[in-house]
Amino acid sequence: MNEWKRGIFFLMAACAMMILFLTGCESETSDKAKEAYMYEPVAIWDAESTGMELDKILGIGIDSNGSVYATAGKGDKGVLVFDKDGKVVDSWGKGFISKHGLRVIDDKVWVTDRERHIVMQFTLDGKLLRTLGTDGMRGLGHNEFNMPSDIAIGPNRDIYVSDGYANSRVMRFSADGKFKQSWGTKGNGPGQFNLVHNIAIDKKGRVYIADRENERVQIFDADGNFLDQWKHVGKAFGLYIDEQMRIYITDGQSNNVYVTDDKGKVLSMFGKTGDGAGEFKMAHSITVDKKGNIYVAEGDGMRIQVFSRKK
Repeated sequence: MNEWKRGIFFLMAACAMMILFLTGCESETSDKAKEAYMYEPVAIWDAESTGMELDKILGIGIDSNGSVYATAGKGDKGVLVFDKDGKVVDSWGKGFISKHGLRVIDDKVWVTDRERHIVMQFTLDGKLLRTLGTDGMRGLGHNEFNMPSDIAIGPNRDIYVSDGYANSRVMRFSADGKFKQSWGTKGNGPGQFNLVHNIAIDKKGRVYIADRENERVQIFDADGNFLDQWKHVGKAFGLYIDEQMRIYITDGQSNNVYVTDDKGKVLSMFGKTGDGAGEFKMAHSITVDKKGNIYVAEGDGMRIQVFSRKK
């Protein structure tokens, strides 16, 4: 009788372990499938679709009406405005030499020009409102940059500039453009940078830096105190943070796009090098619309790809 009970016990234990194993496998497979198929390409905006010769697209943003702005134009008309269907409806700009970062914040368009060493703020139709930095002058002064790459605005309206390709620092200004602080030096330690390439700020005021050549994202508080670093999201080129505190990161070398939570947990990853749909040639910058559609600006590919999240 005891042997019979022991046999039943071991049989039940074996069945339970098998169920747990199969459930775990099913869950893991399901999670991997969800990750692999979370986003799908739904549109490509390129020279063929627009009927225009496009430049390297290094910056991209979206206004409150869903129009898309990108540093895609040649020459002075360096900012192209696309409607929701990818049709070019406007183009503007003046005196661009090496346009790089572009953000649309509170329906104002910010553009950095690396060779002019300035950050410019425009209306949606291209009227220049103000300039940060000294035009044509590179340096380390309080109103000088050296090849600035991007801009972000914090919850208190302070302005942060990633500076950038040469100065390896972050510059912080008040809402009216007065210098407040800077942090960062060249290096690979916490709070040091090797190409401060993109910058984004979440609604808690934390500052995220795409520290490109160090192949990481660094995170700071609003005053520049180091909080964390992520080394698992590739060679970070572009950054965007949505209202749900999801962080979108482009790796312009391996041409992956990462979506993470605010702790760095990867929720989705897609993309590879190539010129097909869902493939990239230098996935440089990224933005997201109100519906959660992702827009990836390609540098070498000279196009914009739109991705929709699968239901």
